Amino acid sequence: MLFKTLQEYDNNQIHDEMKQYLSELGLSENALSTMVDGKMTVEDLVGKLTAHLIEQAAQEDRRRFRQKQSEGIARAQQAGVAIGRPTRKQDKRFRRVREMYQAQEVTGQEAARLLSVAPSTFYRWLRQENTDEM
Repeated sequence: MLFKTLQEYDNNQIHDEMKQYLSELGLSENALSTMVDGKMTVEDLVGKLTAHLIEQAAQEDRRRFRQKQSEGIARAQQAGVAIGRPTRKQDKRFRRVREMYQAQEVTGQEAARLLSVAPSTFYRWLRQENTDEM
């Protein structure tokens, strides 16, 4: 939640917020232009720090999301819920096309095309048939 809020800020908003905060503290806006170690202004330093904090918040947000996601998947699997895309059931024509494939009348690619499935699905069905026969 924090990350989304921070993400909505742009540099101009951050600059305006810094000016307002300086005003509340009774400091001049020129304080933002003060050089730090002759390398960068206070404004640049605060901007880089803010960007760094936003990135850290984003990483923590992603880590928490992935953790919750993996916990949810683990709970679903323990409950017996199928995860992922369901496998396609063998077509009624599979046995005939398999016989054509085994007789070398068609290639695996052609057999898959006849069944309107991906070649990997056709080959998986073949493997399943072989393991079922054993």
